Amino acid sequence: MRTAPKIVRSLGTMVAYGFPRGDVRVDLAIARRIGATHLEILPDWSTWPEPGHVRRLAEDGGLTIHSAHGCWGGQSIAAKRVDLADLDAAGRVESVDDLRRCADWLAEAGGRFLIVHPGGLSDKDDVLARRETLLESLDALSRHAESSPIRVCVENMPPGVWPGSRMGDLAEIVAEINRPNVGLALDTGHANITASVAAETIAAGLHLRTTHVHDNDGRRDTHEPPGLGTVDWDAWTDSLDSIGYEGPIMLECIKRLRSQPDLVTPEFAERLRRLCGRS
Repeated sequence: MRTAPKIVRSLGTMVAYGFPRGDVRVDLAIARRIGATHLEILPDWSTWPEPGHVRRLAEDGGLTIHSAHGCWGGQSIAAKRVDLADLDAAGRVESVDDLRRCADWLAEAGGRFLIVHPGGLSDKDDVLARRETLLESLDALSRHAESSPIRVCVENMPPGVWPGSRMGDLAEIVAEINRPNVGLALDTGHANITASVAAETIAAGLHLRTTHVHDNDGRRDTHEPPGLGTVDWDAWTDSLDSIGYEGPIMLECIKRLRSQPDLVTPEFAERLRRLCGRS
């Protein structure tokens, strides 16, 4: 069997922005310390933090804003709860409207990839109805973003989200929408609980646009730094190469790195280099 060519990828990290108890400058310093070049912004959407400010801070630090995590669940702007597959028509409209606002915010911040959840915990018996609702919501978001550089990326979820916990189901939905500005985001922690990270990556295939990278024990979504859980990272990077993924390795474990700076060791730095295909 021929081995896929090795691809070198950039390193990124999520940073929190606009939360009352935090300072994004702390997270930006961590980003620079670990050698990240790209950022995903997690805004406190309820406070609607200034997008131009974080854009300037990133640029001043030599960092590029790649993506933002859109509203989800109770983390909303105007909606009571954000669920793109909500079977309640009013709730679905509110959800789409909130994520339209997120897309506009991200464009002002200078990013391109808006990460959205396909929905929340739901009843398996409702999967077909929720699938149709999710299709409608993603189509509406796609049409809203088509005059901008924004790409909507649907994230795979932990077990219990119908549809949404399996990347194969989401890949079918994205293929059905068939719009260049709708793709997928692979969350390694969620994949490690649901199936295997490599298998879920292969299922995403050419629709994969970005990542959320963290580790866990295969049971709880604890957002550990890579290497502190059970994810098979070598198998994962091989699967990324096999589908030709060239986007960033976007860490989603900033809380742990912030609270335990001693985790950033030479060994950890080497692990990140390997994940990015640099050693």
